[in-house]
Amino acid sequence: MAKVNSVIGVEFDSRNIRAVELTKGGDGHTTVTAFGRIPLQENIISGGVIADPNLFNQTLTSLMKECGFRNGSGVVIGVNNENVIMRYARFPKVPDDKLRGVVTMQAQDFIPVPVSELELDFVVVEDTVDDDDQPAINVLLVGARKTMISNFINCFEQAKLEVVDIDSTFLAWLRPVLATLGEEPAGLMMLTDDVLDFIAVSDREIKMVRSINIPDRASAEVKKAFNYPDQVTPEEMENITDLLYSELSSSINYYQMQSGGIIGSVFFTAATPLQSQLFDALNQKSYVPVTAPQLYAEYRTETFDPTDYASCISLAKAALGE
Repeated sequence: MAKVNSVIGVEFDSRNIRAVELTKGGDGHTTVTAFGRIPLQENIISGGVIADPNLFNQTLTSLMKECGFRNGSGVVIGVNNENVIMRYARFPKVPDDKLRGVVTMQAQDFIPVPVSELELDFVVVEDTVDDDDQPAINVLLVGARKTMISNFINCFEQAKLEVVDIDSTFLAWLRPVLATLGEEPAGLMMLTDDVLDFIAVSDREIKMVRSINIPDRASAEVKKAFNYPDQVTPEEMENITDLLYSELSSSINYYQMQSGGIIGSVFFTAATPLQSQLFDALNQKSYVPVTAPQLYAEYRTETFDPTDYASCISLAKAALGE
């Protein structure tokens, strides 16, 4: 029998868990062998951490059993909440073997919380020069609170699942979107129930990062859109749209001031049943067209829509080395 590798990509917000299992066959071809989502009871997730591990584990175990996930598959967890910080930063260019040390020592200049509280990672975006025309590099910094990571790992291990990696859900979604883009500047925006992320790209490279916690003026409405979408009123939908339009405009204008480039299109995702309504409302306000990227069409079947699970698929593919 051909040897296979299987990985489960899992993401969750305060009220849902979503997961996809990818299995790689001996010919190197990957297939979706399990997928599913399951609701979480209120307050199981609070402040970006698992507040009730027992109930979370019961729900997660039910998802694995009911949807036929393979026992023994490694798990990659996708996170995107207030405990994850992304910043775009510039560092002096140094040899590769010294780069992590330089980034670690200077990262505090760009991150608003003590670096000692974070697991810090980074992606080199491009070579550049500093203000003195000295060689430099632009870097995407990603920091996640150690307490949150420990909390996640402990809960998944209690559910008899092996965590092989923890990644940013936003960056996982970003990777396949980048592959669909041309050279023109574009914006990519993701809304979760407590964070709004925006990245500007040009030539398929990240040029700007902006990440905000949902402000108080719209926090209750955004939470409701994710947790109780059927109860959102037209006035509350308008408030959410105003928030999205305001932050989208600010991000686009900031990018234009910094680079001189003009963003001509924006790709947007939000894991709420109200996503299509948000698209329509936002396009009525926005001077830039906002669309949803069609990702991983090769995995589409009559019962599986990869658009709903794009981040999960990307998480699993990265762990499989794709």
